[in-house]
Amino acid sequence: MLQILTIMLLEMQLYAVSALFTVDVPQQLYIAEYGSNVTMECRFPVNGTLNLGLLTVVWEQKRLSQSKSKEVYTFRNGKALAPSQHQDYVGRAVLLHSELKVGRAVLQITRVKITDMGSYLCLIDYGGVDYKYITLKVKASYKRINTQVMRKPGEDKFVFMCQSEGFPLAEVFWQNKNFSLGGSANTTYTLTADGLYNVTSILMFKPNMSESYSCVFWNKELNEETSAHISPLALMSTQHSGQKSLILFIILTCVVVAVLLSALVIFQKRKSVKNGQSKKGADFHSQPDALHLSAVMASGDSGSL
Repeated sequence: MLQILTIMLLEMQLYAVSALFTVDVPQQLYIAEYGSNVTMECRFPVNGTLNLGLLTVVWEQKRLSQSKSKEVYTFRNGKALAPSQHQDYVGRAVLLHSELKVGRAVLQITRVKITDMGSYLCLIDYGGVDYKYITLKVKASYKRINTQVMRKPGEDKFVFMCQSEGFPLAEVFWQNKNFSLGGSANTTYTLTADGLYNVTSILMFKPNMSESYSCVFWNKELNEETSAHISPLALMSTQHSGQKSLILFIILTCVVVAVLLSALVIFQKRKSVKNGQSKKGADFHSQPDALHLSAVMASGDSGSL
């Protein structure tokens, strides 16, 4: 009977110790920019000097689309269990050991990817066991919008294109001053190898030089808006770019032809001068020979007399 009471008392004490051991999280939601670094943490009671040999810290990640969790980082008996770390986090996820002595299990992930988002489990075993969940969201802002304006061949219409990459998927709105032009646009998207959305939107219109146009990338989930604009001056320059190119080509061609003709004229003049000098030299050298021949003939005639 005494033995049973002793066991029950020990169980009650262990339950009381476990009940007192709780893991807290100062922040339940983290939002990280794609390609940046993020640190997430959970806290646990130390109550004096930390004994690393009795501490176990486990960080795991789970996405809604995955049935199994990924082991991000495990610390047990004073050292990390590297072989059990999932390959997606090798070289990117570390536990800041220096923070453990103050009861902070800080996980740092570098070069954040789209696949890093999800729910993270932080489990601590140190004289008691408890865990908490933290959510990580990853965003990639549509910061850079590439624009292009083209004239439709044979028509007075123009094609205005906007393209950008980001995450999550953004909606694209077109505006003419304060009027929506969304019904006239065609928007498509594809997924890149990094999990980003490559969004392209095309608007075809007959331009009015007194009006301006803009495309707006609206990320509803993050409440972010990025826009690109095109001015009437840009439309005019696009409209006349073909004519300007043709005129420039003609001017350059004329310049090249003029240079070649000038070079040919100079060459012909130099050749004529050189030929003239050569002829004079030949005449000069031929005169003594003629005189010598005349003298010989004169000598022969006098001998015969």
